[in-house]
Amino acid sequence: MLEVLSTRELAPVERLDYWNDLIASTYTGMVVDAPRDRFDARLTVWQMGTLRMVRPYSRAAVISRHAERHTRPTDQALVAHLLTRGSARLEQRGRSVDLVEGDMVLCAAEEFYRFDTKATHEMMVVEFDRRTLAERVPGIDDFVARRISGQLPSTRLAHRYMSSLWQEASETLPGAHWQMHAGILGDIIASCIEGSREVAEAPGHALLSRAEAVIRERIGDAGLTPSAVAMEIGVPLRTLQAAAASAGTTPSALIMRRRLQRAAKRLLSEPGASVTSIALESGFADSAHFARRFQQHFGATPSHYRRMN
Repeated sequence: MLEVLSTRELAPVERLDYWNDLIASTYTGMVVDAPRDRFDARLTVWQMGTLRMVRPYSRAAVISRHAERHTRPTDQALVAHLLTRGSARLEQRGRSVDLVEGDMVLCAAEEFYRFDTKATHEMMVVEFDRRTLAERVPGIDDFVARRISGQLPSTRLAHRYMSSLWQEASETLPGAHWQMHAGILGDIIASCIEGSREVAEAPGHALLSRAEAVIRERIGDAGLTPSAVAMEIGVPLRTLQAAAASAGTTPSALIMRRRLQRAAKRLLSEPGASVTSIALESGFADSAHFARRFQQHFGATPSHYRRMN
């Protein structure tokens, strides 16, 4: 069954209070903090067999959930969050992890956690009984509040599979069929977690982190190339390419992804800035190339993306 909840029909000043009442009745201990006059949110809930999938959307907000002290760790639900729009910072178990579009993170549902989003964001969320993932992934608790890169092939596959399931959510199928898909989704999420383990243990992981730091620092430089990144961190280009390949990506893709994410963030946070100026300041040589790559990545032109959000 598919259920859609939204603040869109309410006056802006009423939306945040309505949303907090609604969320608290569904998720014990959850609170949303946001600018009262600009808040807007939508929540789509789908019960797929024994698995619940949720698709939350909102403008900039801080979402926190207090711990349920009576719940034993072995009884906890584990919740996979796949960020499909925007960026966010998660805090849980003393860890802080920054997420960008395409990344996934696993949370312990009954423990305190906090998502801080600076702009409009959307996620696909699926809640698992802890045993479902623990049986598939040894040491599952080691992966709670750890970033699972959206560049991993398994994470990209999870994104496509979950999106396909949502497109069929309104269709009538026997419950046993949806339950089979729930099992497949559990296997795919487990493969994402295991894939992140392999990346974390790979010799090139630290090297890739250094490369991403250089890219973030020089993202506005149109002359930034994989060779320039490799030179700055002091390794041959082939070494950087091998480290990126171990994470299922390339140095060029890392640079392009970061440019597009920066541009998308500025399109929303600076509504008065022109698309051309944002393109140039995000490291694109011209606005036409930027528009093509942006539409390929986000499925909308920069101007349309800004209007939608």
